Amino acid sequence: MMKKDKTLLPRQLGDAHIRLLRIYKVVIESGGFAAAEVDLNISRPAISLAISELESLLNMKLCHRGRAGFSITEQGEEVYQSTLQLLGSIENFRTQMNAINTELVGELNIGITDNLVTSEQMRITRSLSALKHRVYYNNG
Repeated sequence: MMKKDKTLLPRQLGDAHIRLLRIYKVVIESGGFAAAEVDLNISRPAISLAISELESLLNMKLCHRGRAGFSITEQGEEVYQSTLQLLGSIENFRTQMNAINTELVGELNIGITDNLVTSEQMRITRSLSALKHRVYYNNG
């Protein structure tokens, strides 16, 4: 049994830590190192090293591997669930930031000559009215 320590993780999680958790997630979902090789496109020794590094960082045994096969520990299951939450939160953040970045904000100025507004073929008046209605009801 490994000794419990209150401060297992560094104060800030960096890309390297997230990468280890992503590898761990794929290993668990694939059912082992061999199956995860294809999904991760990295060698079994590299996967093993990543999982060992994560276990060392967390100071706990996450999974059993060897001749008897692959299985996840109870602590490993808890880490997996927390990993799903963390990666889900990161994805939600990315989605929200992309939504903010793609929303049009500001003022729209359109310059047209008088006779285009009254011309039946141009349909500009109806289009501008529809745009105004859409903006008003989506933001109001």
